[in-house]
Amino acid sequence: MPKTRYYILFRNYEEGLALHALLDEHGLENRIAPTPRCGYGRKLACGMSLLIEEEWLSRVKQCLSEEGAEYMDLISVEGQIDPKRDRFC
Repeated sequence: MPKTRYYILFRNYEEGLALHALLDEHGLENRIAPTPRCGYGRKLACGMSLLIEEEWLSRVKQCLSEEGAEYMDLISVEGQIDPKRDRFC
């Protein structure tokens, strides 16, 4: 079964870096990642996103709300990462 990944999208990298630092300050796991190519329709976002694992999602949403953090959207994408990538044998 493909795993669902959660991405926070931004208008620009400055918003992304600020939120990355904020989540780190609150001890919430997040990872800088490329913005997913699929699942976002016609809206434009910069090429940077923050990848959030499902177990951290509710705490991250709470932090975003409490801190009034700037971001464009939070989306879910199923099966985005291929566990067999870069394996040739």
